[in-house]
Amino acid sequence: MGKSRLDLSALDLKLLAMAAMLVDHMGYLLFPTAMWMRYVGRLAFPIFAFQIAEGWYRTHDREKYTLRLLICAVVSEVPFDLAFSGTPVDAGYQNVLWTFFIAAAALWAADALQERLHLPLPLAALPAAGAGYLLGEWMQADYFGPGVLTVLVFALCRQWHIGRLPELAAMLVINGWLLPSADMTLWGVTLPVELLATAALLPIWLYRGRQGPHGPVLQGIWYAFYPAHLLLLWWLARSIGI
Repeated sequence: MGKSRLDLSALDLKLLAMAAMLVDHMGYLLFPTAMWMRYVGRLAFPIFAFQIAEGWYRTHDREKYTLRLLICAVVSEVPFDLAFSGTPVDAGYQNVLWTFFIAAAALWAADALQERLHLPLPLAALPAAGAGYLLGEWMQADYFGPGVLTVLVFALCRQWHIGRLPELAAMLVINGWLLPSADMTLWGVTLPVELLATAALLPIWLYRGRQGPHGPVLQGIWYAFYPAHLLLLWWLARSIGI
């Protein structure tokens, strides 16, 4: 038998995204001068966004899936506000799970429009994407409207089978133009830091549908990681006086 091609499972992608997020938030809260940690962290959001799109289409119960995102967004808000605002409540900036909840709701709306009005999926997705973008901006959810679009891009490319080039183009536009970003200088050229998120396409493209180990326990860890690690890092930062 020939050697099989390298491929990553869904669990592999989740672990990679969790590790990148942890490094990013450690850099923000504990090592603010270590910019390389923030650069590594740019990988996290696109992988999570891809997983949300993939999970939404694979789930047997979209209502429960969307509701679970909403519950996790609510549960994560106080840890998020403590970590990033230093207060239990900050109405001006919401955690990333709100972004994913909005994206899931937009996918639901796009599917409903496609089914009821017999529209092609890309056409049905336009009003849903516009509404999701505006809601992400209005709520000031992490990654804002462009974050919602990122999930929808992965969902559309998955369902429409249009290949990798549109994903690459969309990631360059979203992260290089739409998303607010600090700047970095590479070889004398000033670029948005968020452009580094495009590198997340490499592990995403190595995923070919293999789920890997899964179950209720791993799912619980997957959802609990976000608020738990924020609380831990916030406590560590306070403990050492940062």
